Amino acid sequence: MDLFSVGTPVIDEFAKASDAELAQLGVKKGATNFFSAKKIAAIERSLKGKITYRYPGDNARNVCEGFAALGGFCSYQGAVGDDRAGAEFEANLSECGIGAFLQVRKGSTGKIIALVTKDGERTFCADLGMSDKCDSFEKAALAESKMFYVTSITLAVPSPAARLAVKYLDAAKKMKKKIAIALESPPMVKNNRKMLLSVVKKYADVLFLNEDEADALLGADAEKKLLALKPTIPIFLKKGPHGSLVIQHKKALHVPALKAKVIDTTGAGDAYAAGVLDGMRRGFTPLSCAKRGCYLATKVVEKVGAGIPLAHTRLKIRHLRNGR
Repeated sequence: MDLFSVGTPVIDEFAKASDAELAQLGVKKGATNFFSAKKIAAIERSLKGKITYRYPGDNARNVCEGFAALGGFCSYQGAVGDDRAGAEFEANLSECGIGAFLQVRKGSTGKIIALVTKDGERTFCADLGMSDKCDSFEKAALAESKMFYVTSITLAVPSPAARLAVKYLDAAKKMKKKIAIALESPPMVKNNRKMLLSVVKKYADVLFLNEDEADALLGADAEKKLLALKPTIPIFLKKGPHGSLVIQHKKALHVPALKAKVIDTTGAGDAYAAGVLDGMRRGFTPLSCAKRGCYLATKVVEKVGAGIPLAHTRLKIRHLRNGR
């Protein structure tokens, strides 16, 4: 395999909501609100026909989908419940061409409901379900892969999945596999700053993060500090509509954003990472890899949700070669 990843499987659902409805549900706007599976089910019932989009989620899964869409051979590991959502998640991996290493646990599959208000802000209602209960070490899968990918979402919360991820990092380092780490969720990065800094310095061969996550990790003048964080590895700093920076050898190269009709930014960062990692498997320069990432991200933001629109991707991505 080209890429092996471990994550926290969830089903994402999107619905439009008013501020009054958020207040009625008792959720904090713009934040991730954690509830029990029973409460999530009650929220779903209260939304009735307002849920307009439903799709398997998790940052690592999203990266695998983008990577597979570009022709890469990858596999994903995580834990799901013994319910319809778990079967739906597994079927999606098959449809996307992603090898599945799923543990089925008695209980509910993780679910996240994104409530989108008129101002475009997203408020999340989440139940992690069985998603952080994965503990099966797939040594053969790692050994047969060239790269290992994990996010701070999986690493930061003390759980069987987090302990498993660290075990994979240790093994991947010993096996001399390329390790790609993505930082997600600024509040989570800030709350786990010391641990994540240690993980990045010890294991990362490739690092993905955005400006808010960089600030949470490094504090003031984060962009400048990134130049010296780990100079030998490529660091990809995502800057939204301003494109991205490729930082390596204490230098930063700017990659401008491509024009796009933005409908929903969900999954844009994951698509960017997928494009970069696909470029790496092809032996492209970090700069050319970033161009591939930018292109794939534009295809995702022009639709609702994190899914990859294959027809556009496979036709045009082949033109993004070194220097083009």
